[in-house]
Amino acid sequence: MKKTNKIIITVIIVAMLLLGIGYAAIQNITLNIEGTATADPSQSNFSVKFTGTPKVSDSTYVTAGITDDINATISVNGLTQKGQTVNAEYTVQNVSTDISADLSVATTNSNTEYFTLKSELAKTSLTAGEATTVKVTVELTKTPIAGSVNSTIGVRLTAMPVEPGKEGTSEGINGSSQTPETNNKTTLAEVTNANIGEYIDLGNNILGTESTTDDWRILYKDEDKIYAISADFLPNSTGCAENAELITEGTHIVNGYESRDKLINGLTHSTAWNVLANGIAGATATGAPTLELVINSYNAKNNTDLAYDNDSASYPRYEYMTGDYDLYMTNEPGCYWLASSYDKHEAYIWSVHSGGLIMAVGYSDTYAISAGVRPVVVLPSDTSCSYVDGVWTIEK
Repeated sequence: MKKTNKIIITVIIVAMLLLGIGYAAIQNITLNIEGTATADPSQSNFSVKFTGTPKVSDSTYVTAGITDDINATISVNGLTQKGQTVNAEYTVQNVSTDISADLSVATTNSNTEYFTLKSELAKTSLTAGEATTVKVTVELTKTPIAGSVNSTIGVRLTAMPVEPGKEGTSEGINGSSQTPETNNKTTLAEVTNANIGEYIDLGNNILGTESTTDDWRILYKDEDKIYAISADFLPNSTGCAENAELITEGTHIVNGYESRDKLINGLTHSTAWNVLANGIAGATATGAPTLELVINSYNAKNNTDLAYDNDSASYPRYEYMTGDYDLYMTNEPGCYWLASSYDKHEAYIWSVHSGGLIMAVGYSDTYAISAGVRPVVVLPSDTSCSYVDGVWTIEK
Protein backbone atom coordinates (compact mmCIF):
# COMPACT_ATOMS: atom_id res chain seq x y z
CA MET A 1 0.00 0.00 0.00
CA LYS A 2 2.75 2.42 0.79
CA LYS A 3 4.63 1.62 -2.45
CA THR A 4 1.69 2.58 -4.63
CA ASN A 5 1.42 6.06 -3.03
CA LYS A 6 5.03 6.90 -3.89
CA ILE A 7 4.53 6.21 -7.59
CA ILE A 8 1.55 8.59 -7.86
CA ILE A 9 3.46 11.48 -6.30
CA THR A 10 6.32 11.11 -8.77
CA VAL A 11 4.05 11.30 -11.80
CA ILE A 12 2.46 14.53 -10.64
CA ILE A 13 5.83 16.26 -10.24
CA VAL A 14 6.93 15.34 -13.77
CA ALA A 15 3.73 16.71 -15.26
CA MET A 16 4.25 20.03 -13.50
CA LEU A 17 7.75 20.29 -14.96
CA LEU A 18 6.52 19.71 -18.50
CA LEU A 19 3.95 22.49 -18.18
CA GLY A 20 6.60 24.98 -17.09
CA ILE A 21 8.82 24.22 -20.10
CA GLY A 22 5.97 24.70 -22.64
CA TYR A 23 4.97 28.16 -21.31
CA ALA A 24 8.52 29.58 -21.57
CA ALA A 25 8.79 28.75 -25.34
CA ILE A 26 6.18 31.34 -26.64
CA GLN A 27 7.93 34.50 -28.05
CA ASN A 28 6.85 38.17 -27.97
CA ILE A 29 5.14 39.64 -31.09
CA THR A 30 5.75 43.29 -32.08
CA LEU A 31 3.10 45.15 -34.07
CA ASN A 32 4.28 48.28 -36.06
CA ILE A 33 2.36 51.23 -37.47
CA GLU A 34 4.25 53.60 -39.75
CA GLY A 35 3.08 56.69 -41.69
CA THR A 36 3.42 60.44 -42.15
CA ALA A 37 1.67 63.61 -40.97
CA THR A 38 1.53 66.82 -43.01
CA ALA A 39 -0.02 70.26 -42.60
CA ASP A 40 -0.62 72.84 -45.33
CA PRO A 41 -1.22 76.59 -45.13
CA SER A 42 -4.76 77.73 -45.91
CA GLN A 43 -5.68 81.29 -46.83
CA SER A 44 -8.91 80.85 -44.86
CA ASN A 45 -6.83 80.78 -41.64
CA PHE A 46 -5.63 84.36 -42.19
CA SER A 47 -8.17 87.18 -42.19
CA VAL A 48 -7.67 90.90 -41.63
CA LYS A 49 -10.65 93.14 -42.37
CA PHE A 50 -12.37 96.48 -41.86
CA THR A 51 -14.83 96.53 -38.97
CA GLY A 52 -17.22 99.04 -37.45
CA THR A 53 -18.07 102.45 -38.91
CA PRO A 54 -15.40 104.95 -40.04
CA LYS A 55 -15.12 108.22 -38.11
CA VAL A 56 -14.74 111.51 -40.01
CA SER A 57 -13.39 114.83 -38.76
CA ASP A 58 -16.03 116.98 -40.47
CA SER A 59 -19.01 115.47 -42.30
CA THR A 60 -19.44 118.73 -44.21
CA TYR A 61 -16.35 117.95 -46.26
CA VAL A 62 -15.62 114.25 -45.93
CA THR A 63 -17.65 111.04 -46.11
CA ALA A 64 -16.33 107.55 -45.52
CA GLY A 65 -17.76 104.07 -45.64
CA ILE A 66 -16.95 100.36 -45.76
CA THR A 67 -17.95 98.49 -48.92
CA ASP A 68 -17.01 95.01 -47.71
CA ASP A 69 -14.37 93.28 -45.55
CA ILE A 70 -11.41 94.54 -47.61
CA ASN A 71 -12.72 97.66 -49.39
CA ALA A 72 -13.57 101.08 -48.01
CA THR A 73 -14.31 104.50 -49.51
CA ILE A 74 -13.48 108.14 -48.82
CA SER A 75 -14.81 111.24 -50.57
CA VAL A 76 -13.57 114.77 -49.87
CA ASN A 77 -15.54 117.66 -51.35
CA GLY A 78 -15.92 121.40 -50.89
CA LEU A 79 -12.44 122.39 -49.72
CA THR A 80 -11.77 125.98 -50.77
CA GLN A 81 -8.69 127.36 -49.02
CA LYS A 82 -5.08 126.30 -48.59
CA GLY A 83 -4.49 124.56 -45.29
CA GLN A 84 -7.94 123.02 -44.93
CA THR A 85 -7.47 119.50 -43.59
CA VAL A 86 -9.93 116.65 -43.07
CA ASN A 87 -9.52 113.01 -42.12
CA ALA A 88 -11.28 109.69 -41.83
CA GLU A 89 -10.38 106.92 -39.40
CA TYR A 90 -11.03 103.24 -40.11
CA THR A 91 -10.79 100.24 -37.77
CA VAL A 92 -8.88 97.20 -38.99
CA GLN A 93 -8.97 93.89 -37.08
CA ASN A 94 -6.99 90.67 -37.33
CA VAL A 95 -9.77 88.09 -36.97
CA SER A 96 -7.44 85.11 -37.52
CA THR A 97 -7.51 82.34 -34.93
CA ASP A 98 -3.78 82.18 -34.21
CA ILE A 99 -1.84 83.98 -36.98
CA SER A 100 -0.39 87.44 -36.37
CA ALA A 101 -0.24 90.19 -39.00
CA ASP A 102 2.32 92.85 -39.91
CA LEU A 103 0.80 95.88 -41.61
CA SER A 104 2.18 98.30 -44.20
CA VAL A 105 0.47 101.15 -45.99
CA ALA A 106 1.06 103.18 -49.16
CA THR A 107 -0.91 105.93 -50.89
CA THR A 108 -1.61 107.23 -54.39
CA ASN A 109 -2.45 110.84 -55.18
CA SER A 110 -2.93 111.99 -58.77
CA ASN A 111 -2.79 115.72 -57.97
CA THR A 112 0.09 116.47 -55.63
CA GLU A 113 0.08 120.12 -56.71
CA TYR A 114 -3.12 120.81 -54.78
CA PHE A 115 -3.50 117.95 -52.32
CA THR A 116 -1.41 116.15 -49.71
CA LEU A 117 -2.48 112.68 -48.68
CA LYS A 118 -1.23 110.95 -45.54
CA SER A 119 -2.13 107.69 -43.84
CA GLU A 120 -1.12 106.61 -40.35
CA LEU A 121 -1.37 103.23 -38.65
CA ALA A 122 -1.81 103.29 -34.88
CA LYS A 123 -0.10 99.86 -34.78
CA THR A 124 1.92 98.07 -37.42
CA SER A 125 1.57 94.57 -35.91
CA LEU A 126 -1.56 92.74 -34.77
CA THR A 127 -1.79 89.50 -32.85
CA ALA A 128 -4.81 87.26 -33.48
CA GLY A 129 -8.00 89.09 -32.49
CA GLU A 130 -6.27 92.46 -32.10
CA ALA A 131 -7.47 95.65 -33.82
CA THR A 132 -5.94 99.00 -34.82
CA THR A 133 -6.90 102.13 -36.73
CA VAL A 134 -5.70 103.66 -39.97
CA LYS A 135 -6.16 107.41 -40.28
CA VAL A 136 -6.37 108.97 -43.74
CA THR A 137 -5.75 112.73 -43.91
CA VAL A 138 -6.31 115.01 -46.91
CA GLU A 139 -4.98 118.59 -46.95
CA LEU A 140 -5.59 121.27 -49.58
CA THR A 141 -2.10 122.71 -50.12
CA LYS A 142 -2.93 125.28 -52.78
CA THR A 143 -5.98 127.54 -53.11
CA PRO A 144 -7.74 127.00 -56.46
CA ILE A 145 -8.53 130.18 -58.39
CA ALA A 146 -9.77 129.00 -61.80
CA GLY A 147 -12.37 126.27 -61.47
CA SER A 148 -12.57 123.03 -59.54
CA VAL A 149 -9.55 120.81 -59.06
CA ASN A 150 -9.71 117.09 -58.47
CA SER A 151 -7.49 114.27 -57.35
CA THR A 152 -7.83 110.52 -57.36
CA ILE A 153 -6.59 109.25 -54.02
CA GLY A 154 -6.05 105.75 -52.76
CA VAL A 155 -4.68 103.96 -49.70
CA ARG A 156 -3.35 100.42 -50.04
CA LEU A 157 -3.10 98.57 -46.74
CA THR A 158 -1.20 95.27 -46.85
CA ALA A 159 -1.43 92.65 -44.09
CA MET A 160 1.38 90.08 -44.05
CA PRO A 161 0.94 86.82 -42.08
CA VAL A 162 3.59 86.06 -39.44
CA GLU A 163 3.96 83.42 -36.76
CA PRO A 164 2.93 84.43 -33.22
CA GLY A 165 5.88 85.90 -31.37
CA LYS A 166 7.57 87.06 -34.56
CA GLU A 167 5.54 90.23 -35.11
CA GLY A 168 7.42 93.13 -36.62
CA THR A 169 9.81 90.97 -38.64
CA SER A 170 8.20 91.31 -42.08
CA GLU A 171 10.06 93.31 -44.70
CA GLY A 172 8.77 96.70 -45.73
CA ILE A 173 6.71 97.45 -42.63
CA ASN A 174 5.72 101.08 -42.78
CA GLY A 175 3.39 103.01 -40.56
CA SER A 176 3.49 106.18 -42.64
CA SER A 177 2.37 106.83 -46.18
CA GLN A 178 5.37 109.02 -46.87
CA THR A 179 7.50 105.96 -47.67
CA PRO A 180 6.39 103.96 -50.72
CA GLU A 181 5.84 100.23 -50.69
CA THR A 182 8.76 98.01 -51.51
CA ASN A 183 9.34 97.20 -55.17
CA ASN A 184 7.22 94.08 -55.48
CA LYS A 185 7.91 92.00 -58.57
CA THR A 186 4.66 90.37 -59.58
CA THR A 187 2.23 89.88 -62.47
CA LEU A 188 -1.04 91.53 -63.41
CA ALA A 189 -2.80 88.48 -61.98
CA GLU A 190 -2.55 90.33 -58.64
CA VAL A 191 -4.77 93.13 -59.95
CA THR A 192 -8.37 93.04 -58.71
CA ASN A 193 -11.28 95.35 -59.35
CA ALA A 194 -10.34 97.05 -56.08
CA ASN A 195 -7.40 98.49 -58.06
CA ILE A 196 -9.66 100.18 -60.63
CA GLY A 197 -8.44 103.75 -61.13
CA GLU A 198 -4.80 103.09 -60.25
CA TYR A 199 -2.17 104.06 -62.80
CA ILE A 200 -0.53 101.46 -65.02
CA ASP A 201 2.68 102.34 -66.84
CA LEU A 202 2.83 100.76 -70.30
CA GLY A 203 6.06 102.58 -71.13
CA ASN A 204 4.60 104.88 -73.80
CA ASN A 205 4.01 108.60 -73.36
CA ILE A 206 0.81 109.03 -75.35
CA LEU A 207 -0.33 112.21 -73.58
CA GLY A 208 2.97 114.10 -73.74
CA THR A 209 3.29 114.45 -69.97
CA GLU A 210 6.54 114.54 -68.01
CA SER A 211 6.65 110.76 -67.50
CA THR A 212 4.92 107.59 -68.64
CA THR A 213 3.40 106.81 -65.24
CA ASP A 214 0.22 108.88 -65.68
CA ASP A 215 -0.88 108.01 -69.22
CA TRP A 216 -3.00 104.92 -68.46
CA ARG A 217 -5.34 103.82 -65.68
CA ILE A 218 -6.78 100.43 -64.79
CA LEU A 219 -10.38 100.27 -65.97
CA TYR A 220 -11.47 96.70 -65.26
CA LYS A 221 -10.40 93.10 -64.66
CA ASP A 222 -12.36 90.33 -66.34
CA GLU A 223 -11.20 86.72 -65.89
CA ASP A 224 -7.64 86.64 -67.29
CA LYS A 225 -7.59 90.12 -68.85
CA ILE A 226 -6.84 93.60 -67.49
CA TYR A 227 -8.22 96.65 -69.30
CA ALA A 228 -6.31 99.94 -69.24
CA ILE A 229 -7.85 103.19 -70.50
CA SER A 230 -5.99 106.34 -71.50
CA ALA A 231 -6.01 108.75 -68.57
CA ASP A 232 -7.22 111.57 -70.85
CA PHE A 233 -8.37 112.13 -74.40
CA LEU A 234 -5.81 110.98 -76.92
CA PRO A 235 -4.28 113.78 -79.01
CA ASN A 236 -4.57 113.12 -82.73
CA SER A 237 -0.86 113.87 -82.98
CA THR A 238 -0.26 110.21 -82.11
CA GLY A 239 -1.52 109.32 -85.57
CA CYS A 240 -3.77 106.51 -84.37
CA ALA A 241 -7.01 108.24 -85.30
CA GLU A 242 -5.70 108.92 -88.79
CA ASN A 243 -4.52 105.32 -89.19
CA ALA A 244 -8.02 104.17 -88.27
CA GLU A 245 -9.41 106.48 -90.98
CA LEU A 246 -11.27 108.61 -88.46
CA ILE A 247 -11.99 112.23 -89.34
CA THR A 248 -10.11 114.42 -86.88
CA GLU A 249 -9.56 118.02 -85.95
CA GLY A 250 -7.25 118.98 -83.10
CA THR A 251 -8.01 116.59 -80.26
CA HIS A 252 -11.50 115.89 -81.57
CA ILE A 253 -13.13 113.47 -83.94
CA VAL A 254 -15.60 115.45 -86.03
CA ASN A 255 -18.74 114.69 -88.00
CA GLY A 256 -18.84 113.72 -91.64
CA TYR A 257 -18.84 109.93 -91.59
CA GLU A 258 -20.46 107.95 -94.34
CA SER A 259 -22.13 105.70 -91.78
CA ARG A 260 -22.21 104.71 -88.15
CA ASP A 261 -20.58 101.41 -89.05
CA LYS A 262 -17.56 103.22 -90.47
CA LEU A 263 -17.10 105.04 -87.17
CA ILE A 264 -17.46 101.81 -85.14
CA ASN A 265 -15.03 100.02 -87.46
CA GLY A 266 -12.52 102.81 -87.04
CA LEU A 267 -12.74 102.66 -83.27
CA THR A 268 -12.33 98.88 -83.19
CA HIS A 269 -9.60 98.67 -85.86
CA SER A 270 -7.08 96.78 -83.71
CA THR A 271 -4.27 96.95 -86.28
CA ALA A 272 -4.46 100.73 -86.44
CA TRP A 273 -4.51 101.16 -82.66
CA ASN A 274 -2.17 98.35 -81.66
CA VAL A 275 0.87 100.62 -81.61
CA LEU A 276 -0.52 101.77 -78.23
CA ALA A 277 0.08 98.26 -76.85
CA ASN A 278 3.77 99.20 -77.11
CA GLY A 279 4.94 95.72 -78.05
CA ILE A 280 3.75 94.10 -74.80
CA ALA A 281 3.37 90.36 -75.42
CA GLY A 282 -0.26 89.37 -75.91
CA ALA A 283 -1.61 92.92 -75.54
CA THR A 284 -4.12 94.45 -77.97
CA ALA A 285 -5.64 97.90 -78.36
CA THR A 286 -8.77 99.61 -79.66
CA GLY A 287 -9.82 103.23 -79.97
CA ALA A 288 -12.55 103.13 -77.34
CA PRO A 289 -14.07 101.01 -74.57
CA THR A 290 -17.44 99.39 -75.10
CA LEU A 291 -20.53 100.55 -73.25
CA GLU A 292 -20.65 97.29 -71.32
CA LEU A 293 -17.03 97.70 -70.21
CA VAL A 294 -17.47 101.17 -68.70
CA ILE A 295 -20.73 100.18 -66.98
CA ASN A 296 -19.12 97.06 -65.49
CA SER A 297 -16.10 99.08 -64.38
CA TYR A 298 -18.18 101.76 -62.67
CA ASN A 299 -20.34 99.22 -60.85
CA ALA A 300 -17.34 97.15 -59.73
CA LYS A 301 -15.48 100.22 -58.50
CA ASN A 302 -18.36 101.89 -56.66
CA ASN A 303 -20.57 98.94 -55.68
CA THR A 304 -23.45 100.40 -57.67
CA ASP A 305 -25.98 98.94 -60.10
CA LEU A 306 -25.83 101.43 -62.97
CA ALA A 307 -27.64 99.90 -65.95
CA TYR A 308 -28.61 100.67 -69.53
CA ASP A 309 -31.29 99.53 -71.93
CA ASN A 310 -30.67 99.54 -75.66
CA ASP A 311 -34.41 99.75 -76.28
CA SER A 312 -35.04 102.69 -73.99
CA ALA A 313 -34.58 106.43 -74.28
CA SER A 314 -33.57 106.58 -70.60
CA TYR A 315 -29.81 106.99 -70.29
CA PRO A 316 -27.59 106.11 -67.29
CA ARG A 317 -25.50 108.78 -65.57
CA TYR A 318 -22.36 108.75 -63.44
CA GLU A 319 -22.80 110.48 -60.10
CA TYR A 320 -20.50 113.39 -59.26
CA MET A 321 -20.27 112.32 -55.63
CA THR A 322 -19.28 108.74 -56.45
CA GLY A 323 -15.63 107.80 -56.03
CA ASP A 324 -13.33 108.04 -59.05
CA TYR A 325 -15.80 110.04 -61.10
CA ASP A 326 -12.83 111.57 -62.91
CA LEU A 327 -11.71 108.11 -64.04
CA TYR A 328 -14.74 107.99 -66.32
CA MET A 329 -14.89 111.66 -67.27
CA THR A 330 -12.33 114.29 -68.20
CA ASN A 331 -12.81 118.02 -68.61
CA GLU A 332 -12.24 118.44 -72.35
CA PRO A 333 -13.54 117.82 -74.92
CA GLY A 334 -17.21 117.44 -74.17
CA CYS A 335 -17.57 113.70 -74.72
CA TYR A 336 -15.84 110.58 -75.96
CA TRP A 337 -17.07 107.73 -78.12
CA LEU A 338 -17.82 104.22 -76.93
CA ALA A 339 -17.36 101.34 -79.34
CA SER A 340 -21.02 100.31 -79.09
CA SER A 341 -23.92 101.08 -81.39
CA TYR A 342 -27.35 102.10 -80.14
CA ASP A 343 -29.76 99.53 -81.48
CA LYS A 344 -32.84 101.71 -81.32
CA HIS A 345 -31.56 104.10 -84.01
CA GLU A 346 -29.45 103.09 -87.00
CA ALA A 347 -27.40 106.29 -86.93
CA TYR A 348 -26.67 106.43 -83.19
CA ILE A 349 -23.58 105.45 -81.21
CA TRP A 350 -23.04 105.49 -77.45
CA SER A 351 -20.84 108.20 -75.87
CA VAL A 352 -19.89 109.54 -72.42
CA HIS A 353 -20.40 113.25 -71.70
CA SER A 354 -18.69 115.60 -69.27
CA GLY A 355 -21.82 115.94 -67.13
CA GLY A 356 -21.68 112.22 -66.42
CA LEU A 357 -24.44 111.28 -68.85
CA ILE A 358 -23.92 108.18 -70.96
CA MET A 359 -26.04 108.75 -74.02
CA ALA A 360 -26.50 107.78 -77.65
CA VAL A 361 -26.05 110.44 -80.34
CA GLY A 362 -25.96 110.44 -84.11
CA TYR A 363 -22.52 110.03 -85.65
CA SER A 364 -23.03 113.31 -87.54
CA ASP A 365 -24.89 115.26 -84.82
CA THR A 366 -23.65 118.48 -83.27
CA TYR A 367 -22.49 116.50 -80.24
CA ALA A 368 -20.12 114.56 -82.45
CA ILE A 369 -18.13 117.67 -83.34
CA SER A 370 -16.64 117.75 -79.83
CA ALA A 371 -16.17 113.99 -79.47
CA GLY A 372 -12.77 112.57 -78.58
CA VAL A 373 -11.26 109.12 -78.15
CA ARG A 374 -9.94 107.30 -75.09
CA PRO A 375 -8.27 104.11 -76.31
CA VAL A 376 -8.19 100.87 -74.35
CA VAL A 377 -5.30 98.38 -74.10
CA VAL A 378 -6.14 94.81 -73.07
CA LEU A 379 -3.32 92.97 -71.28
CA PRO A 380 -2.97 89.29 -70.30
CA SER A 381 -3.05 88.72 -66.54
CA ASP A 382 0.30 86.87 -66.63
CA THR A 383 2.10 90.02 -67.82
CA SER A 384 5.15 90.69 -65.62
CA CYS A 385 5.14 93.96 -63.71
CA SER A 386 6.12 95.67 -60.49
CA TYR A 387 3.90 97.54 -58.06
CA VAL A 388 5.39 100.63 -56.43
CA ASP A 389 3.50 103.40 -54.66
CA GLY A 390 0.21 102.65 -56.41
CA VAL A 391 1.61 102.36 -59.95
CA TRP A 392 1.74 99.07 -61.88
CA THR A 393 4.76 99.17 -64.18
CA ILE A 394 4.86 96.69 -67.03
CA GLU A 395 8.14 94.86 -67.58
CA LYS A 396 8.77 93.79 -71.18
